[in-house]
Amino acid sequence: MAKITPGNRVYLYQLLSRELGVNRQTLLPRAEEALVADGLAPADLGCADMRELCEQLPEFIKLTVFKKGYVYATVLACEEYDRALERTQDAGDKAAASGKPWKRKRGAKALKPVRPRHIEPPDKKDEKDEKDGDAVVEAVVPDGTEAAGGAAPAEVAAGGAAPAEVAAHEGESTSSVGEASEAAPEPEAEAAPEPEVEAAPEPDAAHAEEGPAEVAPSDAAPSGEEASGTGVDGPGAPVEPGHEPPISFTITYVPEAPSPDAIALPDVAPRVRSDLPRDFHADIRCSDEQLSLLYQVLPPNVDPLTVLEEDFRAARSTGALDGTRSNVSFALRYLQADGATPVRVTLRRSVRPVAGKRWALTEVEAGAAEEVGLEGLSAAACGPWSAFAEAAPDGVDPLRALTSTVALGPWDEALSALAALAAPEPWGEGLAVLRDYLTMTVARIVSEGKVAVSPDGAAASFDTGLLTGDGAPIYALLSPLEGDIPWQLAEFSTAGAGKPALYLTALAEAAFDRSVPAPDFSGAALVMRCPRAATPAYDPVSDRTVLLVPDGGSALALLPTESGYERIATLSLSDGYACARVVSAELPAWLRG
Repeated sequence: MAKITPGNRVYLYQLLSRELGVNRQTLLPRAEEALVADGLAPADLGCADMRELCEQLPEFIKLTVFKKGYVYATVLACEEYDRALERTQDAGDKAAASGKPWKRKRGAKALKPVRPRHIEPPDKKDEKDEKDGDAVVEAVVPDGTEAAGGAAPAEVAAGGAAPAEVAAHEGESTSSVGEASEAAPEPEAEAAPEPEVEAAPEPDAAHAEEGPAEVAPSDAAPSGEEASGTGVDGPGAPVEPGHEPPISFTITYVPEAPSPDAIALPDVAPRVRSDLPRDFHADIRCSDEQLSLLYQVLPPNVDPLTVLEEDFRAARSTGALDGTRSNVSFALRYLQADGATPVRVTLRRSVRPVAGKRWALTEVEAGAAEEVGLEGLSAAACGPWSAFAEAAPDGVDPLRALTSTVALGPWDEALSALAALAAPEPWGEGLAVLRDYLTMTVARIVSEGKVAVSPDGAAASFDTGLLTGDGAPIYALLSPLEGDIPWQLAEFSTAGAGKPALYLTALAEAAFDRSVPAPDFSGAALVMRCPRAATPAYDPVSDRTVLLVPDGGSALALLPTESGYERIATLSLSDGYACARVVSAELPAWLRG
């Protein structure tokens, strides 16, 4: 059972937020490495493993389990623990300044970080030797000794007297005891410990399906005493039915696709500046004046700090930062009152840290607050999935899913490299369709857990779903990146690992089913005569596949349900084309325009 005190929780929050960062997805083994590096283990807190420990800390740790079994841990900001850590630091500074650290202000006990006590695991080898020794002593005591002498075999061993000596002192009254002592073999002075059997080495991929290696003759052959039948258990001693040989086997999983660790990654400079802050809550000072302005202009249900952090991460991932090394600005997702100018914020780095933070939010360009209505500023068009976002406001933002997973660098560089390798297609002006394609594909790949990560975490890749002119699949090769974005794009290549995203799971998603009830739409006659005129498209906001049908110069999105097709949203032809291209390159003529 977990034994975690409130002080332990604050200490673990301080440790993991410092080592892993806040709001950054990290593989669970890396979180355990941070714990072990601090001299702790999950067992110290009554937990069997790191996953159980994280499940006991829901107030600041979020676990994400993907379909392939990868488990990621995310440290969430906890204001209560942050205030406790600030109070502890302030109290220590005041005590040091006064020169009397033993004097403390009396009052209610404040929440403080308390390091868990490390518990050393027992030595399994010593326990094994003790058990083997006890077994040997019990075996050499002949039957009847306990009944005649009144001492248990363990007591005889503890007293250091051999069975023959016990019989010599106490066996004179009866001849049976004397005969038993004469017939008993003399025990050895010390029982030799059972030799340890080394575990078989982990088999390689080529021999993964073969059985375990045969035991060498020297290991399998019995000792001299065992062969002659004069061992400590006596001749013909039966083998215990519950006895298990101390041999362990290691099963190695052999993936179907090639592992990313076999791919040579090119040397790529970090696509995100390492000197930039990562967490608005922990690294950037946000004055009340600037935050107050954002609270006035943004919608009431929006957290300004969350918007700042997510949009700053997106700007770093796509190289959309402007400014110098000590003064950077970036755009938020919201537009000013004129409906065209984005809201921009500026960060400035100071020479000396203030309250441990070198960066500060110094300027917010949001226009006049009095020009904004009670509903707040409106968000800019996020992409061809905007109609789906309006239908599901609490859905996933695919752009944030991309930028929180992979640092692409400048969009134009990444898209140009991918377009040059892929088969020619009409990707639109500025490769806009390809940009939307890559964004939605990564969102689906992450949702399905199809990012192939090497065992050592030194490389990763995923299938982009595109093909070269020769029909070879194109992969995105990723290298690890320090910070809140775990991966960065190394290059696009035909050598990689990972399976393509899967979109179609039912026949009603692939073509229009005339036997299923559907709402009225203007292109019903065309679809009834040619069911393939309806085409599947991807809804990244709700992570599902819909069916697009023509409806008065627009694309109507229908969702297959048990009761029939349900109207979801209406898209423009250009937006419908982008969402449908994610699923297939074969699109009907009415959608191509």
